[in-house]
Amino acid sequence: MKHRSKLVILTAAGALLAASPSMAQTKGGTLTVGMDRPMTGFDSSMNPRPEYNRRNAMLPVYEDLFSRGKDGKLIPVLGKSMKSSPDKKTWTVTLRKGIRFSNGETFTADAYVVHFKRYQASRAWGFLRGMVGPIKEVVAIDSYTVEFRMLRPFPAFGAILSNPVYPMWANAPKHSQKVGKELNRQPVGTGPYMLANWTPGVSITYVKNPHYWNPKKQHLDKIVFKVIKGELSRLNSVKSGAIDVMLTRDGKTANQAKQAPNLQVITELVGGTTTIEFNTSRPPLNDVRVRKALAHAVNRRADLKASNDGFGLPSTDWFGPGSKWHCGGKTGYPEFNPRKAKGLLMAYGKPVKFKMVTMPIKNFIVGAKLHQTFWKRMGVEVELKVVPPGPAYFRAVRSGKFDAWLVGISEAVDPGLQGQAFYSKNRGNSTKSNFADVDAALENAWRSFKDEVTRKAAYCNYVSTVVKQQPILFRSHNNFALIAGKKVKGLTKPNLTISRLHEAWLER
Repeated sequence: MKHRSKLVILTAAGALLAASPSMAQTKGGTLTVGMDRPMTGFDSSMNPRPEYNRRNAMLPVYEDLFSRGKDGKLIPVLGKSMKSSPDKKTWTVTLRKGIRFSNGETFTADAYVVHFKRYQASRAWGFLRGMVGPIKEVVAIDSYTVEFRMLRPFPAFGAILSNPVYPMWANAPKHSQKVGKELNRQPVGTGPYMLANWTPGVSITYVKNPHYWNPKKQHLDKIVFKVIKGELSRLNSVKSGAIDVMLTRDGKTANQAKQAPNLQVITELVGGTTTIEFNTSRPPLNDVRVRKALAHAVNRRADLKASNDGFGLPSTDWFGPGSKWHCGGKTGYPEFNPRKAKGLLMAYGKPVKFKMVTMPIKNFIVGAKLHQTFWKRMGVEVELKVVPPGPAYFRAVRSGKFDAWLVGISEAVDPGLQGQAFYSKNRGNSTKSNFADVDAALENAWRSFKDEVTRKAAYCNYVSTVVKQQPILFRSHNNFALIAGKKVKGLTKPNLTISRLHEAWLER
């Protein structure tokens, strides 16, 4: 009897162990993610700023040199360490050894430099250069050391190598050379998964990279990104179990999901802000009185409630309250004051009419139309055009055919990146800003890199100077939500809209 009891106990213990979450992690399975729009391609040099759904769909294939923790500190990925010269003009990165691309090619300093030069040769480089800083050249010092040489001191450089907004992900160099432009459809990265099948407009399937350097992170057998148009359709698909996960910035969708007992909702207040930017080079928006009037005419709380179900906070600078770079609302941003708006327009003394472009995203369109209404009350006429996100949208902005554009969240990482947008000598200066006081304030911020307190003070002074000229309207710091069924485990809070879904697993 004692022997039989012992056997029963051992058998029961074995059953419990088999049912434990730790065992579930190793069993694989297929994670299905609902995307809101089709993938346009995998080569980030052709699309320098993929929106969040596409960035998250590219993450299984690629890796950054570094990622960034919630505390702002760099986390080694393909890079082991990074150091700068005292003058912040030279940055040296030591690479991790033993890394291979999914086709077996070795990841080395030469491979990274080849990849970087592809970026510099791309049509998007003028735009990218304005966003990633004054990079003069990138040199492979030895097989595992890369040196980045800058034209001027650039303390924000660490943010470039960990910045999910403007990803500079490396593809296998021999493969890249062989396929040429087809690289946009045939990516070969160092990430934990690799592309198995892509049916444009329908779905993307990934399988495990057999050469991945950290197989402990490969919990899933497959990952499928499926295009499902419409927020409600995707939400219903998660509820029914047809898909496992969706990502959204739509407040109404996130609030509905919170009411569903079979769903989990993980939210993040994104550090950046939705904005409207102006072409300041031609009438009527070349007059600061008009730009100020447009700012005073906007009720940002009403905008947030209407366009995103109150899912976020009104903003007064690029960085949200959770960021160490947040200026505490002390940037002098114009308050909602229709009387001031009308007075400034009367002082201008001419009819105000211009064209604005936005993307076919529900809350963007709602926000754009609401601004039309705000401004119409002031006698301002705005013609609105909708252009698909991605390369087409950036071409529209750079074409000079539009006077204003409503853009997505700038996932703010470091003021050294966000600040460059309004520098008169920056080729990425799409607003055509040419203000001596803005340039001077930014140049002072560049020189103020002794410590973070000094940097922040100089940066906030720069933001206040930008606000005085008003080439941009700050709208809101929006929330971002990850919505998943309860069987999905291992999910972490998004960071700058990056959700590492490929590190999750399914409870079965």
